Amino acid sequence: MVAFMNPGNEVPDKKRRRLSVFSVAVLAAAAIAGCTSNAAIAPTATTGSTLRSGPSTTTSTTLGTTTSTSALSFTTATSPAGACRPDPFAGPFPEVLSNRYPGKQITAFVYDTRTRCAYRLNSSNRQPTASVFKVMVMAGTLFEAQEENRELSEWDLGQLTPMITQSTNPQVRSLWSSFGSSPWFRQQADIFGLDETEITADGGSAWGRTKTSAADQVWLLRQVLLGETGVLTPDYREVALSLMTSVVPEQTWGVTAGVPSSWVVAQKNGFAGATTNSVGWIDEPGPGNGYFVAILSTGWSNFATGIPAVEYVNLAIAGAMFDTIADAE
Repeated sequence: MVAFMNPGNEVPDKKRRRLSVFSVAVLAAAAIAGCTSNAAIAPTATTGSTLRSGPSTTTSTTLGTTTSTSALSFTTATSPAGACRPDPFAGPFPEVLSNRYPGKQITAFVYDTRTRCAYRLNSSNRQPTASVFKVMVMAGTLFEAQEENRELSEWDLGQLTPMITQSTNPQVRSLWSSFGSSPWFRQQADIFGLDETEITADGGSAWGRTKTSAADQVWLLRQVLLGETGVLTPDYREVALSLMTSVVPEQTWGVTAGVPSSWVVAQKNGFAGATTNSVGWIDEPGPGNGYFVAILSTGWSNFATGIPAVEYVNLAIAGAMFDTIADAE
């Protein structure tokens, strides 16, 4: 049995979990190769009072969850007065962002597990996933093993480890093929309730061009990492957490910006061509579970030029998420 190593980002004692049923190996990976993305739909400044739709105002809401046999989705509940942290996207922020990065399409979604409040920026946008698509592929692989009541095989781990920690690409299609090919991608989107994600890659198109919303990516992370609801049991979620907290240092930009070093960040970035994305769970010290964030952007001359914009958005998010919550009146 080979323990999964987590170099440079060890989970504190209160977050460390045993991978009791898995033999996890950290494998050498091939050089990272990007996937080509296409243009996303034009952004809007609208954000809603529900997860899926709502009025054209920036709002924060408290969210609950419901489960159906075919998909998982959010419903809304009433937020206690004064319980939500400040909205990072309120006031002039959308206009400032647009002026700072003209012509670029940027959307974000934040879910604060401590208050059950959500925050949206340009929530109607559907943009290319690039390599954040791999979180769904990882989730599907874990679910396949769980459904078969087996440990992950050495081959499974040999695919997942470089795919998540170094963002290598060949493993995506290898896993897809191993599970029967089409319509496996679509099936995973259905299993994890990704209602705002348009799967086309089962037909042979580039998987990185899959269109998604920031809200869908946060919803997926909540299931895969925290298990507030969803299909994965704790042992399988532990593997996902170990992989996503072991990303190579050169790919730890994005949702880490502005986050104190004492917090644990589980993340996956997507970067290819005009697309620069970053998604993750930012977990606080102590008994709380922090917050989830997804930032998707496109329209860049190359993905590297989009990193400062993604981190600019995340600095606003981090500033709001670390503020003290006012006592409810």
